[in-house]
Order: sequence, then C-alpha cells, then structure tokens
Amino acid sequence: MASPKKLDAVVVGASWAGLWLLYLLKKSGFTVRLLDACEGVGGVWYYTNYPGCRVDTEVPFYEFSLPELWKDWKWSEKFPSRAEIRDYLLWVCQKLNIYEDIDFGTRITAAHWDEQARHWRIFSGQGLLAETTYFVPCTGYTTIKHVPTFPGLESFPLAYHSSEWPENLSVTGMRVGIVGTGASGIQIIENVAPDVKKLVVFQRTPNMATPLRQEVLNDDLRGQMKTRYPALFDQRVSRFGFNADRPTKKTFDDNAEQREVFYKRLFDRGGLHFWLANYDDLLSSREANQEAYRFWAKSVRDRVRDPSVAAKLAPVQAPHAFGTKRPSLETSYFERFNQDNVVLIDVNEHPIEQVLPNGVRTSQDFHELDVLILATGFDAIVGSMLTMDIRGVGGRHLREKWMLSDDSAGIHTSLGLMTEGFPNMFFPIGPQAPSALGLTPQMAEVQGQWIVDCLTWLRLENKAVIEPDHQAEEVWKAENDQAAKRTLFGETDSWYMGANIQGRKKQPLCYLGGVHRYINFLKEAAAQGYPGFHVR
Repeated sequence: MASPKKLDAVVVGASWAGLWLLYLLKKSGFTVRLLDACEGVGGVWYYTNYPGCRVDTEVPFYEFSLPELWKDWKWSEKFPSRAEIRDYLLWVCQKLNIYEDIDFGTRITAAHWDEQARHWRIFSGQGLLAETTYFVPCTGYTTIKHVPTFPGLESFPLAYHSSEWPENLSVTGMRVGIVGTGASGIQIIENVAPDVKKLVVFQRTPNMATPLRQEVLNDDLRGQMKTRYPALFDQRVSRFGFNADRPTKKTFDDNAEQREVFYKRLFDRGGLHFWLANYDDLLSSREANQEAYRFWAKSVRDRVRDPSVAAKLAPVQAPHAFGTKRPSLETSYFERFNQDNVVLIDVNEHPIEQVLPNGVRTSQDFHELDVLILATGFDAIVGSMLTMDIRGVGGRHLREKWMLSDDSAGIHTSLGLMTEGFPNMFFPIGPQAPSALGLTPQMAEVQGQWIVDCLTWLRLENKAVIEPDHQAEEVWKAENDQAAKRTLFGETDSWYMGANIQGRKKQPLCYLGGVHRYINFLKEAAAQGYPGFHVR
C-alpha cells in the first residue's frame, strides 16, 4: 500500500487462517487487505525448505472443505509435501480471486489501538500503513524460531535453524550435526542420512514417532476418496479434529492379546491413528498410557540393531506420557541409526559444552562438522504475536498483558480469539484454542466464520467496537485449566504447555477440551448475543 488507507479490516499472515478470512471478509462486503512479510503465500510453508518437509495430516484433512476447491484440486500424495501445499494455497488464492488483495513483502512491526478514533493504526518499517477498524493477526504457531544458548554458536559458519535451510544448501558428502529430534529433525535425518559423510544426532528427548505409511495417489484413488469427502469433513468435528474417532473402549477392557492386535492395526494404518484413534483413556490414564508406550518401544527396538542405541531411542521407562508431545511420523527414521555413518548422542548424558568453528564439543567428545542444523523448535503459539509491537487501550503492550514468567497470571483470552484491553483484535489459530491440536484448515474455517459473523452482527447493530471483559477471560482460563487437568498433558514439559522456552510459565497454550466442545462454545456465544463481551 503506497499510502495509509482506511479499511474495515487488516489481516496479517497469508496462510490458512489469513487466506480464509480474506475470502470471507471480502465476500461479506468488508474492505480488507492481507499483509505478509514473505514474497508469496503459505506462511511457514513458504519459507521452510529443509529436505523432506511435509505435513503429518493426510488428505483430505489438510485442505479447505469448500466444494469448489476440493472438487478440482488433485493431491499427488496421501501426506503432501511442503512444495505441494504451497502450490495448493496459491491455487486457492487464484480460485477464490483474492490474490490481488494481498500485499507481499510487507512486515508489520506495530499495531496500536487509537481509543479516540476507535481504530487500529498499522505500521511497517516504512511507517504508518493503514487505519483499520479490525485487526486480525493470523501469524501462525510455528513462526518464531527457538535457538537454545550454546556457547560459541555464532563462531560456526554454517549453522542454520531448520526453518531457515538455504535454498542452495546441499549436504551430500559433508559432516553434518543436527540438534533436536522433533518433527523437523526426523524428516531431515531420514532424508540426508544416506548421502552425508557423517551425521551426528544430538538428542535430548526421544521422539515417539509412529509410521507415516505414505501413499502415492492416482486418479482412481482420488476419485474414490472424493465420493467420501463430505462425510470425511464431517469427521473433523471429533475430539482433536482429525479423521479418527476414539473408541469408547478403555485399554484394559481388552486382554493383552486383544490389545496387541488393536495396537498393530493402528500402527499398520499409519498417520496419527496410534495417537488419536487409540483407546479412550490413552491420554488420561498413566497405566493405559504405559501399555501403549510398551508396544511402541518394542516396535522401535525390533528395528534398531545396536541395543545401546535402541535404549536411547526407546527407553524402557518412558521419558514422558505417550502423546503428550506430538508424535512425529516416520518411514525409515529408526533404521537410519543402523547406518555406520550415523551417530546418536544423548545430551542428557553428554551435554553440549561448546560450539567451535569446526564442530561441537560435548562433555565426552569433540565432533568435527561442516554443517550444523538446529532443529530446536519454535516459540510456539504466542511468539509471533509477542514479537510485534501490539498496544491496546492506554498504550498497554500485549507482552505486558500476557506476561509469561513463572510468577505471572499467565495468558488470558476469551474463547481463544480475543483478549481484554485490545478491542477489535482477533487472533485465530492462537492461544487457548485447539490450534495445534486441531486441524489448521478446519480451525481457520471455524474461527474465521465466527469472526466474520461477529463483525456482520456488529454492522447490523450499528456498533463499532467489541472487547471481552475480565470475567469472561477468567471463565475461559478456568475451562482451559480444567480441560488440561483431565489429561496427562500437564505432566509433560512440551510446547503445548509453553514449557520449551526457559523461564516461561507452564500453562496450557492449546485448548485440550476437544474440537467439538470448542465449537459448541463458539456457537453458544454467537447465539446468545456475545455474552461476556462489551459492545459499543
């Protein structure tokens, strides 16, 4: 935008939530622009470029449910790659005629609420961009990289976070170190291990990865699937929003032999089924969880030749409850540790002491390296919003409102979509919503429709401002806390609980009460005229 514009809405972030909101707002007659720092659509799928990058959700659950979109699009694989997801989102923009409503290469640095004018002032590095009634940051939950403090890291010339893998980087024939074995780490390890001279994997927590079971899709398979698409999309309104209906049966309702058969069936099906279609008490009973872990650990040990390596990858004693950290999906990850050129370092036993210009020193050895990859995750859920200078009523900064230190009151929102003191600001796929525990496209549709319905209602009521009150936030925080207490999630230090960032208050960042329950809360709020919100 060449000069400041007056708009009904500014949306930030050109991925699932931002694109869907742009479409709905434009369709509903609001003046709107979508701003993104990247030069194309996709968000994390635009700039994340490491080898093997793909989604862990199978077709058709990682796409929009609008018939005019899914009827014409053809996925090539059951679990699409990053490149194919980018192509899909670009195609969505063209199909919905919204591409020209996006300003790329526009990094938003600040958003300030003007109480007198009752609008948001949106800034970039070049100054004031827009004045807008509604501000909708759709900035994603894996946007801001997290890099632990390693002495000397800045001295290593070819060190990259996994989200910043250079386009032209080839590690073939090189000595590579990788810190972290989350989803990115697993995908990178699988893909580079056959071609590198040496691969040193620095593991803190074993990843309880389950089989991917990738499948190439042809026209016949796609045709068969599309006859079931409407029913499959309806399935998304389940506990975690995936294509998995958790059985009502509990773990010990079956005998040992029956459990083995059931677990194996889930393993053979692949994807996230061993996590999300398992026994009803998997995530609420320690004993039930241990049974699932036992099956998983044995399956790993059967694939790894060296017992000492197998013990690090799948310890007898689970490092945390299965499924309370998101299990990654793998095809050949565990077999990679049978290769002579792959070394596994348990940093709990031998921590990293120093990074030198030519390698990494642990408490036991020095590992000479050419490239160091930091697959160390993200300041998830809240990081992307807190890096912006967002100021609400009275100039109060969002960082001040959401103080995340151990002694703070923690994050407060209403319905995981708004927060008191920041009128007319909506943040889909944000904290205290299913977000990372639901399907991103589904959450984009559900929350996006709620937001646009709310703005349409305000327009009909001739009102300009909506803001949640403190009591509504307390009620929603209590709902989040109680939902977490009904599960084992709170016992694990994970990014779901904000515990991967040192010094942060441990609290549920994702709503753990289930997608269906969350959607009901949204419907009730709208049907009752938005109780708990000040409207003026």
